[in-house]
Amino acid sequence: MTRVTTTRRRLPALLGSVALLLAAGHASAQDACVGDCNGDGMVSISEILTGVNIALGSEPLSICPSFDTDGNGTLDIQELLAAVRSAVDGCRAPGPTPTPTAMAEEFVAQASDFDCLTDWTHVRHFRITNKLGHLDEALAVADGNAPPPYPVGTIIQLVPAEAMVKRGAGFFPAGDDWEFFVLAASPSGTQILRRGRDKVVNIGPPCFACHSAATHTDLICETNNGCVALGLTEQLINTIQDSDPRCPSRTPAIP
Repeated sequence: MTRVTTTRRRLPALLGSVALLLAAGHASAQDACVGDCNGDGMVSISEILTGVNIALGSEPLSICPSFDTDGNGTLDIQELLAAVRSAVDGCRAPGPTPTPTAMAEEFVAQASDFDCLTDWTHVRHFRITNKLGHLDEALAVADGNAPPPYPVGTIIQLVPAEAMVKRGAGFFPAGDDWEFFVLAASPSGTQILRRGRDKVVNIGPPCFACHSAATHTDLICETNNGCVALGLTEQLINTIQDSDPRCPSRTPAIP
């Protein structure tokens, strides 16, 4: 009862403020649309009157909760004035919800990522895996069922002593973001001897110098795409892969 009496006493001041706001004309739209009872993005005179009735206690706040900007369950003079400003100056349309930007993937290979080659998928003459869970996508590229590039996290090895890893995140744009490795493989695991971009050398010229000829296959050398031939038969390559010292013994069990 006290609140209603106080509001009645201040009603002339409210009406005077309404008159001043109307006389002042438009200023700038408000971010919050106070008093927008029907959610149409604007506040009408009838909605202002609804707010006055709520403030006087003749209507419940539940019929237009948008007046209660501070969430205290009541409607005061300042909230009524804010509604008048919404009516006079308009309300800004809510901006679009920002779309989360996907974080660019990056894969920094460790020695433990290079393991038994015969556990990896055999595609033609090379072995392939993906350490970020994108093996199906990598195989689709390798099999010609999807266009390059290979997904980040892909590792391709021809022999245990060298590898190329799709690093990603703009690591080496000129080299399609591949990182080249020279490795030492033993029964105890893998040691990284050298790694990097265009300066990595195993035997002969830098790895990138040869692979850069295979631009249309994402720098993966084949026997017919411009790379210098290694002079290794496919049978010999398979033998080297099958002899990977990192692989456990697979001696058949004696029945």
